[in-house]
Amino acid sequence: MSDRAKEVALDQLVRVLDRVPLVSSVKNDLSGLRSLLYRRRPPRIAALGRANSGRSTLLRALIERRPARDPLQADHGQWVHLEHEGAKVHWLEIDVDDSDARSQWKTALENETPDLVLLTFEPNDAQDMGRTIERAKSLLPDVPEGSAPLRVFPLLTHSDLIGRGEPDIEAARNELEAKLRDSGLDADPARAVSSISGDGLRGLSEAMILALPEEARVEAARALMRAQEGRIRIGNEIVQACTAVSVTVGLTPIPFSDMALLGPLQAMMVSSLAYLSGRSWSKKTAMEWLGSLGVVGGLGIGLRFSAQTIAKFVPGAGNVVSAGVAGAGTTAMGQSAIKYFLTADETATG
Repeated sequence: MSDRAKEVALDQLVRVLDRVPLVSSVKNDLSGLRSLLYRRRPPRIAALGRANSGRSTLLRALIERRPARDPLQADHGQWVHLEHEGAKVHWLEIDVDDSDARSQWKTALENETPDLVLLTFEPNDAQDMGRTIERAKSLLPDVPEGSAPLRVFPLLTHSDLIGRGEPDIEAARNELEAKLRDSGLDADPARAVSSISGDGLRGLSEAMILALPEEARVEAARALMRAQEGRIRIGNEIVQACTAVSVTVGLTPIPFSDMALLGPLQAMMVSSLAYLSGRSWSKKTAMEWLGSLGVVGGLGIGLRFSAQTIAKFVPGAGNVVSAGVAGAGTTAMGQSAIKYFLTADETATG
């Protein structure tokens, strides 16, 4: 189902909801679906640090599914719109030691505003930490204020080079935390990450998704390969919102409205979950998922539609029955798609 077809389906639902009283909360769910799915865009991530502090390597480690033949190129000093193995990310690298850093930063901000900022530090250079913090502190106030405070993630890159054990890594993190506190820079707790071993990248990926605005979360969850929990969480948000809308459609006293409205809504839900997993939605993908349901599951979907339509003709309680069936059917369908596309993906990559 194309984005345009999905948007038309949502517009049809809005028109139905406008005729039903007391559904403002469901309209909010519909608004959430619009933000997650149709206003979705790639996350905009800025990485500030000194040269050789591991920014481009970190980006590759976060989004690559397998070793790439051609190195991922991220130009310094300007936004780069990357599309790599299904991942879409807008990425900006600024070398804080560059004499043109401020002019590059201001020019970049005129084009796009970052959703979050990564501060990258070499772990074994205390002097580098202080200098990077002070220069980042001078640049960050240039970012226009948004609806939420800008999140800043301090990262000790190359954590595999820190001593030989957890005490050494903890000591380096505490040192960076102390310098951040002394500077007064408002930032998240420091993290130690390694692009070589992958240490810390899963937790960083999950935290980045939570820090992003709603419209950037689907593309971020699709791009950040280690964020299995984030993908499942967003998948459940999509299913819950679709279920809430399905219940309201079931309450509408319009026979056969379920087939006309729930069909596109549920198709949109399943195709969105497939996209979230990193797969494209095609006839082959749809048949594979339907095949995973088995005969009983497929028959159950058909019976639910029949039960909903018949219930529409029953006075009074018929609409309540139809709403319950619609909600249960959408939830069951969504959870089966999450299990097939997202949970199976977690097992394969975990």
